[in-house]
Amino acid sequence: MLPPIQGEGRGACQLALAAAEQGERVIVDLVKHDLTINGGALIDNGCLAGELGVERTDEDTALAMIEQAYVDYERSVPMHDGRDESRWFHARSDDELTDRELATGMERPVARTRLEVITLALILNGSLTRHSPQMQGKWFWQSPNHPRLVILTQWLEP
Repeated sequence: MLPPIQGEGRGACQLALAAAEQGERVIVDLVKHDLTINGGALIDNGCLAGELGVERTDEDTALAMIEQAYVDYERSVPMHDGRDESRWFHARSDDELTDRELATGMERPVARTRLEVITLALILNGSLTRHSPQMQGKWFWQSPNHPRLVILTQWLEP
């Protein structure tokens, strides 16, 4: 079972995480604000029926949640089954992982889904906006702790 997402409840995010754990294909589009599971839309253009599953929070907390999910993704174990790679975020290759990370890391498709779904949820619930203090007037936000982690302000458009 995955570590809990701060503020998570029941909803689209939990359904996506459960689907990823069961080996289903979960696709997140951060530009179009879509979430599909096995081709079926759970969130379409930012619209969903039901709950999102992640509570609104302040910008600093939202970015910290994304950073933690990114660390898990970056250190996750590749499954090489076509569900590993994120369009949006970078993870280490097998050769870059330590033996400990290979032995204890989360499966990459699950870690990818968690990172992308948390990011999408925090955008949709208004925790991250183009007008947030750290985003305002910029093309992107780059994590000071993990320089490969970038949030494009394009994703924050309604």
